[in-house]
Amino acid sequence: MAGVEENLDTKEVRYLERARLQAQVEQMLSQSEESDDEEDGFGNTIDALKGLVPDLEKEGDEVDEETCFSNIPFSHEYSPYPNKVNRLLDILDNLPRLWMSSNQLKMILWILKQCNVASVPSYSAFRGLQDHLRGLCGSEPKAYTSSIGNRFFVNDIRESVARDFSNPEVVKHLNFYPEETSGPISEEFKPSELIPMYSQGLRQFYIEEVAELQSRKMVIPLVWIKRGGVLCADYLDVIPAVTGWEIGQDVNTVQATEFRFNYHDIVEHIGDKITWAVASNPPEMPNPLREVTVGDDLYVVMVPMWADNVSGNKTKQYNKHMNMYMANLNLPGQLLQQEYFVRFVSTSPDAGSPEQFSAIKEQVQATHTDPIRLPSLPADNPQQSEEASHMGGNTNCGCRQCKAGGLHEHTESDEGYHLMHYAGLPRFAAQKKRTLEDQLKLATYSIEAPISKLQTTTGVKDKFAQYWINILLEKARQMKADNLGREVDSIAAELQTWLEEKPGDKVNPLLDIAGLDPNRDTPVELLHTILLGIIKYVWHLLHTEWTEAQQNLFTIRLQSTDIDSLTTPPIRAAYMMQYKNGLIGKHFKTLMQTMVFHMHGLVSPEVFTLVKAVSALGSVLWVHEIDDMKEYTEHLTTLIGNVLDALGDQDPAKILLKIKLHLLRHIVEDTVRFGPAIRNSTEVFEGFNAIFRLCSVLSNHQAPSRDIAYKFASMDRLKHILSGGFWKQGTEWVKASPNVLGVLQTMPIVQRHLGWVPQQKLVVGKMRTASKKKAPSIPWKETQSASASEVFARCGSARWRRAISVTAQSGDSCSTGSWIFARDSNNVTVVGHITELLTQDGYFDGVPTGIVTMEHFLVGEKLHPEFEMPILQRPVEGQAKTITVCSDAILFGFSMQHDCRLADCEPTALCRVIQERQETSQSTKLISHADDNHFIINMSALHNATLLRRALPVALTVPRRLYLDRKAHHYTIAAGLQVSQVVKHARTQEKRKATMAAKKKNEAGQIPEEPDDMIPNGEDSDRGAENEMLERERPVVRKAPRKKAKTT
Repeated sequence: MAGVEENLDTKEVRYLERARLQAQVEQMLSQSEESDDEEDGFGNTIDALKGLVPDLEKEGDEVDEETCFSNIPFSHEYSPYPNKVNRLLDILDNLPRLWMSSNQLKMILWILKQCNVASVPSYSAFRGLQDHLRGLCGSEPKAYTSSIGNRFFVNDIRESVARDFSNPEVVKHLNFYPEETSGPISEEFKPSELIPMYSQGLRQFYIEEVAELQSRKMVIPLVWIKRGGVLCADYLDVIPAVTGWEIGQDVNTVQATEFRFNYHDIVEHIGDKITWAVASNPPEMPNPLREVTVGDDLYVVMVPMWADNVSGNKTKQYNKHMNMYMANLNLPGQLLQQEYFVRFVSTSPDAGSPEQFSAIKEQVQATHTDPIRLPSLPADNPQQSEEASHMGGNTNCGCRQCKAGGLHEHTESDEGYHLMHYAGLPRFAAQKKRTLEDQLKLATYSIEAPISKLQTTTGVKDKFAQYWINILLEKARQMKADNLGREVDSIAAELQTWLEEKPGDKVNPLLDIAGLDPNRDTPVELLHTILLGIIKYVWHLLHTEWTEAQQNLFTIRLQSTDIDSLTTPPIRAAYMMQYKNGLIGKHFKTLMQTMVFHMHGLVSPEVFTLVKAVSALGSVLWVHEIDDMKEYTEHLTTLIGNVLDALGDQDPAKILLKIKLHLLRHIVEDTVRFGPAIRNSTEVFEGFNAIFRLCSVLSNHQAPSRDIAYKFASMDRLKHILSGGFWKQGTEWVKASPNVLGVLQTMPIVQRHLGWVPQQKLVVGKMRTASKKKAPSIPWKETQSASASEVFARCGSARWRRAISVTAQSGDSCSTGSWIFARDSNNVTVVGHITELLTQDGYFDGVPTGIVTMEHFLVGEKLHPEFEMPILQRPVEGQAKTITVCSDAILFGFSMQHDCRLADCEPTALCRVIQERQETSQSTKLISHADDNHFIINMSALHNATLLRRALPVALTVPRRLYLDRKAHHYTIAAGLQVSQVVKHARTQEKRKATMAAKKKNEAGQIPEEPDDMIPNGEDSDRGAENEMLERERPVVRKAPRKKAKTT
């Protein structure tokens, strides 16, 4: 026996050594691929190393099979897994943000074996189990080759949608019917885009088909829509007659449960076709969609696709991958913000987004008549321009959604400048496709100049079309050279025929997807347009004009901000000022909500007006519900106009250079079309990039698209199993055993790592208390509440403990010092800040379980004269200064800021610096408030912005125009702009001439020095790339300062 054990240990050592060597070889191969030196003299060595990998893997697997456990018994208690160990290993191997390499997994298997754990699988057996599970309920990535020739792998979006339908935890949240409501609007869908059918038992009732109601009335349903939570149908009456059935003109409404017989029942009953009156003009019956479903129910699923270029490395070296993710838009907006519901579709370091969209188009078209639809294409602005076959924001016609812009002679004129502040004539996919076809046709004549002119004039340029344009130009020139006497029309006709016979897409495939218009369905995205756009421009304008002393003062003020009820992490003001040119989205979101209160003494009145305008706009955009769409869009239009006009006062040419400013105008129409702008946010997709990078880093980079697609398919399969999804096994639909389902339902650590956020039961008025040692029991007479109110006099018999926080009706956790809206004993809304929280120590009948004491404040009748925000003031003589309410009467918390401008607060307070969780001898300055009487309601705060506007008087929340006659103001600005632009255009011509001269010298062998005034700097240097990558977790690269260009 001892000899056998010694032999086994030797095999183990040999197996581990091979695994180590394999890992080193893969690392060397990866480093060789990332190297910038294409010819390093070690080509043969690299080829030899590549040849070692298969041998090492094969030999390692053989040893692995010999040394690890096999013939593992199967237990149905952990179905579909053989046993508990396999279940846990599969979970560990598929945690999105803790993914392990193969060698790490092998070491874990070895450790389990050394600990004598029973039923540990071999590495290859475990991978085989995962392959088997993928076949049961996962996706098999499919290989595609684009018409350009790039190869990549795609996870089928149809299989992802199918898993949603087969998962009870997901399908119960899916909404297929639009709901007409007089209350808040959280999302916007047109009824024509949703399900055209209502199913009642085995009967399907389709729109535009005759049906019979319980009352025996004949009707034609037009649309299925929910009203007050009840599914209804808008219908037209049908009057049967001997001379032919007639269709009424009046639209009525009936509940869906009132439908009795469908079209087929009626035809079967009358025994013949329905004869219609000549004037009726009925729709086609039966509905053509019945041929698609063949008796099954029909559901329409909305699947927005997100695409962007992302680095596959965690290092500074950029490793470009074009990624595509999806989400199921039939889910509520709150769930769509969870990482759990983001699905990976494809990635490729070679194929661009149009090529990958071509594969998606095939999948969508394979579902026949649009059961799956692409409703929108969320992404950043450069990516959306590419998806819309647009040249981008730096062109003459820089807007992808409309035809605004043109040559500078037009945009700098009075009327042209004015029109840039509004949406222009809309672009349409059909028009854009015709323009691209015209470009291809011109290419068959081998004339390049008209193509470039057409592209710059219209702003329409497409990567797919450009690929074929280049080929056509070259072939046409070659054919002309080979046959000088041949007519150009003959050559063009032959090339046109050649192009049509070529397989694959010739233009952007998104232009051919039914129900999708890449021009109108690329909604403006808040992260890159507002935070990394408008707020970034304003921040650059501010800090570049400040002296060092002013920067330090702003840092102190910002650090002193009260962040209670703000959607911001703890503020690191010194860090933000130190790296002021490298801030990311979360920093700009903090500035948007707070910087308006810290501008006094630092900026001019005109700049302060600009800061107020952008702060006011942000809180209106980041809303999840809209109470009144008409009123909301009117307010939004006013606020956007104020931002554009205030920014134009500072830099009139900004709107001509930065297309993000013009895109603000399109947020209004996007809101009407898609609902609140926050629904188009890409932040959840940006965060999902971190998971992609893990998959990319741990790939061997031989087949990155395939490896990453398989890994994400494995993660989605695990989510489906753990969350209770069904799959078909033979002829039965089965799901995992209770021991497997309990992991996600009862283990928070797994929920967090999978991105699952379980629905929390809201207990309004619940108090969170400290330990009894920290918060001992006290009698009623020792509390503040005892002297604050006589309403709770009966509480004297109970014992009380001071609490840490209380849950408001909005779900906020409010603590002592928080500013709240609440309802008093008379059901009147009151405002104040909490001074004491009490909860019963035990239970006393007839006594409230929790009591909140608050210092009472009154909302001022007028807005603050400087900030134009509501103010709070203390009660006058005779009014209650302290109010006590029940803990369940708190409505919500809100952000309040001290009026330091009025009180002239100074940075005289000192605070110890915390390092390594310990106070140090160092101290930092903070603002010391001069009084405790003047406060401003922060209307720039994003948290509870909708609730706050509902609670305040309407007169205090209606935005006011900065300029009543905007057109006259724009004409005035344009007049000054025209003068300054003459000088600028002259300098541009000089630079162009200098560049041409430098190019000639360079061709002659003389390399001139780069002129300093041609070096971009500061905020304007983001014009091309627009610094969009700042939000993607890439490290900030600090460059040596260069001479600043002089601008006019």
